[in-house]
Amino acid sequence: MTLKLLATGVAAAAIVGGAAAGVTSVAFSSPAAPAVQPVVFGAPLPQAPAAELQDQLVATLNGLQGGGSFSGNKASYIQFGLGRFEGIAADRAFNNASAKGLFPLNFNVADIDEEGPTATANVTATAPNGQTATQSIEFVQGPSPTGWQLTKQSALTLMQGAG
Repeated sequence: MTLKLLATGVAAAAIVGGAAAGVTSVAFSSPAAPAVQPVVFGAPLPQAPAAELQDQLVATLNGLQGGGSFSGNKASYIQFGLGRFEGIAADRAFNNASAKGLFPLNFNVADIDEEGPTATANVTATAPNGQTATQSIEFVQGPSPTGWQLTKQSALTLMQGAG
């Protein structure tokens, strides 16, 4: 009887002492319990990008396939715009692809990795004839109607794929 009273007293003392020390849970385990694994607290868990960002990036890509020229209203969707000859080449590639029935494209933006004012994503473009192509595209926050722009290098890569 005294052994049971002693064990109960030790358990109660451990719980009261733990509560005084700020412990919220006390567990007694047998020697066969698995070893405690180290844990990092405060490390952010990876999160899926907000649908809002995905919608903005798709809107940016759709802005490039709208009407107008790459040296005109489409220039706001490309960081630093395109030079005169690059703009002419982009308009020519866009017009050739349009004549082949490759527009409008349907964009799927996946695997978005946003770091500050830049984001990279795998963009899959599907043409009306069913052809698809996937490229890694880099976006930057900038003064466009969607708040995002393609980097100049990504825009040139897209044009090479279309031309």
